[in-house]
Amino acid sequence: MGLPRAAISLLLHEAHRRSFSGTIATLGRQHVYATEDEIRQLAARHDVQLSDAQVTMHREPSLRERRFISDDSLYQLLGFQQSIRIDCSEYEAPDELLDLNQSETPSHLVEAFDVILDSGTIEHIFDVPAALRHCSRMLRPGGRVIHITPTANCVDHGFYSISPTLYADYYKASRFQIDRLYVCRLPNRFERRSWQAYDYLQAGRESLPFGRLDRRAWFTYAVATRTKDSLLAVPQQSFYLTTWGEWDTASKLADGEAMLAEPPHTKAARLLRTVEFSRTLTTLARSAIRCWRWLVNRFRACGEKHVPWPYAGRF
Repeated sequence: MGLPRAAISLLLHEAHRRSFSGTIATLGRQHVYATEDEIRQLAARHDVQLSDAQVTMHREPSLRERRFISDDSLYQLLGFQQSIRIDCSEYEAPDELLDLNQSETPSHLVEAFDVILDSGTIEHIFDVPAALRHCSRMLRPGGRVIHITPTANCVDHGFYSISPTLYADYYKASRFQIDRLYVCRLPNRFERRSWQAYDYLQAGRESLPFGRLDRRAWFTYAVATRTKDSLLAVPQQSFYLTTWGEWDTASKLADGEAMLAEPPHTKAARLLRTVEFSRTLTTLARSAIRCWRWLVNRFRACGEKHVPWPYAGRF
């Protein structure tokens, strides 16, 4: 995908929160679809002071003619002193050759980078868990990984469309700090137009009903920071962890305590009173009540046109 203007705007949004410095590694070489003037305008919008780097034009003639700058120049403007491109092919002249499907990270790349930028690469890696582990190992403590990956309506763009719960659950299980997690609605010409972002972290845990998103392409934008306690983890999906935890808590309640959870005059309370002589039937009844409410809420939600995440802004 490269770095269209909206993706650069998201990077500047992150730079405003915490400035960039040191060494950035990019998964693949990123095409920059913006001029220096456009980047400076975006920086002013986000109140970010760019560096005084000497700007060079894009290496490809068609993009150079449009005054789009090189990827190195963009990273220097953002404050990085060094940029390293990682790829499994020499096609775009990377600095490091690494197949992210491999299990081992080369020792000289372990804890070598302050930022790892994945702007549309991980969905092309067959072994996504291996790629995530490489990102975790290659980051220095305090370093950030940034993902901008397709989530919906991107058929055959890569092997996968990545749901935001992958990043939320993997990085939480790995003891990273999750700084931002947006779901972005893209326009048809996404390289040059703005994106609408919705804040996934500030929403409830309910899963998104099938068919809720519109016909536009949707991407996930994630920023996570490696902590000193970070580890390589295999996550379970948080939706089910929460569901299992609620079920386990409910099953351990005394019958009288379970009854207190329901208003006394509801149909649910009457059902629970009917089966209160049996602990097994009470547990089954409470499970049925939860499933019914979930189905009713999902049916109602399917008729709504808005997405269930708070609006985070336009980038």
